[in-house]
Amino acid sequence: MNRIFVRFQRLTCVRGAFITVPLLLLAGCGGGGVAGNSGRNLGDTCPGNPQGTITYSTTWGSTPSGASQVIQLRDAAGNLLRPDTLNRQGASSSSLPPISFGAGVYELKVTLYPQPNATGTPLGETSVVVDLCGGTPVDAQITTAAGVAVKTLTLNPISLRLNQQQTRRFVATPRTNQGVPGFLPVGSVHWSVLGGIGTINSTGVFTASTPGSGSVVGNVTSPPLNSSSPVTVDAFNPAHGKWTVLVFMNAANDLAPDSDLNMNQMEQVAGNPNVRFVVQWKESHAAFAGSTFEGVRRYLVKPDTDPNTINSELVQDNLVDGQGNALDMGNPQTLLDFITWGKQFYPADRYVLVLWNHGKGWQRSPNGGDRTRGFSFDDQYGTHIDTWQLSQALGSNTFDIVAWDASLMQMMEVNYELRGKAGFVAGSEESPPEQGYPYQDVFKAFRDTPDAPTATLSKGFVDGMLNNPLYAGLKITQSVIDTSKLNALASALDSLGTELFNNKGTMGTIINQVRNNAQSYSPNSLRYYRDIGDVCKLLKADAGTPASVKTAATAVETALAAAVVWEGHNSHSPNSNGLAIDFSPGGTFQSYRADYLQLKFAQDTFWDEFLGAAP
Repeated sequence: MNRIFVRFQRLTCVRGAFITVPLLLLAGCGGGGVAGNSGRNLGDTCPGNPQGTITYSTTWGSTPSGASQVIQLRDAAGNLLRPDTLNRQGASSSSLPPISFGAGVYELKVTLYPQPNATGTPLGETSVVVDLCGGTPVDAQITTAAGVAVKTLTLNPISLRLNQQQTRRFVATPRTNQGVPGFLPVGSVHWSVLGGIGTINSTGVFTASTPGSGSVVGNVTSPPLNSSSPVTVDAFNPAHGKWTVLVFMNAANDLAPDSDLNMNQMEQVAGNPNVRFVVQWKESHAAFAGSTFEGVRRYLVKPDTDPNTINSELVQDNLVDGQGNALDMGNPQTLLDFITWGKQFYPADRYVLVLWNHGKGWQRSPNGGDRTRGFSFDDQYGTHIDTWQLSQALGSNTFDIVAWDASLMQMMEVNYELRGKAGFVAGSEESPPEQGYPYQDVFKAFRDTPDAPTATLSKGFVDGMLNNPLYAGLKITQSVIDTSKLNALASALDSLGTELFNNKGTMGTIINQVRNNAQSYSPNSLRYYRDIGDVCKLLKADAGTPASVKTAATAVETALAAAVVWEGHNSHSPNSNGLAIDFSPGGTFQSYRADYLQLKFAQDTFWDEFLGAAP
């Protein structure tokens, strides 16, 4: 099937050689001057001027005759745009051919190595901010000096004003007595914040948290250097909306192209300011080489009809942990932090939480012998969130709707974990198409009639999937569950499990036939997901089924009908009724019983005892 990639309005990436550059930089901007002193800061925007030119040179000083430099041109978030390598080859100075690049403000990061082609333990590093903005093409002359003592430290941004919740990355440039960027040992610069206005991590990413005035400080122990930039944080006064849709979009995997598609679809339906879409979005080139960007971002979706360009507001970029690594979207705390942030800055009368990723029901399919359970698989780290971690991941938060834009998650075992957390749960028993929800259709009624009852609006999840002509030839199931009815359904399933357990000696053949014939979802040797309603129907239809089992099955059907608010399926999954359950044989179940027992459904019902003894 076709995958749609989004083209960001971003600076053109030049492919090819590595750019090696020590922290340096004398750059002409608009006819002359020192780059970084033009008044523009890293992260500032500039008009779409013609491409500028960067000319880089370095003096090698006392470095080894075979030394080399890796020169990296990076954007404001720290993403690599172009790398080059420069070898000394015994020369006293060396330079790179001029590099043409689009208008913008960049970081030029240079790492110094003792041996050719960036080999050996790095001797030092430097960074400098390069300003290619101007009314005419800019020629930035960049010079660094290796093997020379540095005497001062300068920071960029040189000053900063931003709102609460916003982020900005700082760059420190060590300079010689002549003002030329020089080199320091790798990792020498340590960051801190004065004034209690925010936090800063080891890579210089500052996050504004508290209104007021303060400063960001860069400090070097040896030689003793420090510099600071004044920072003002303005209060963010959040507007209260009718709906906030929080989308936890973990595309650090092969679904990355589909995340681009879905963002564009959200932009198509974001026209009502009272219905806001707030997205935490991760992509990773290590997880999927064709990713559009690198790292974790937060967006406020803005209305836009261009299907090929993301024009939403980038609120936070380059979100990292305390060690400077991109956030792990397979960590339940990462989800909780996003929810907390989203509700704080985009409050609303009602909330939808969309969990976007691969899904495997309560149990992941075999993968190289691995049978871990969960959702939100972050392939950069090989992590995921377990089903029984949902309570931890959602904390004390509640949602009007939790929607699974993921495979196989509309199961009793999963929904039961969401009692008290969600009023309604939308999702698919089946493995839906990789493109997932058509957001422009699912949320159309939210945009147009935001005051409608939640149950009424939730029908958009079913209609959006069933009415998409691109999905007509694929397996489509979608339902909405009222979680307030799940206790009654669990009680009915508890009774059915007890009756099946008590009659297992005489029902072995019947149970096997039901398992083989009931509507299944992505079956394999370890996955026996079956539609609850179809299981009950087949149990009742067999003449050999004891009356007590039939009575229990009827009670399950009644409770299921009460719990399923909306349900739809096409002819490729004809016997679907809205909610699946694990219906494994006992021999298979024993291999993952310990995991199943961590589920609240197993703890509250006799279903696990039945599975453990099932024929």
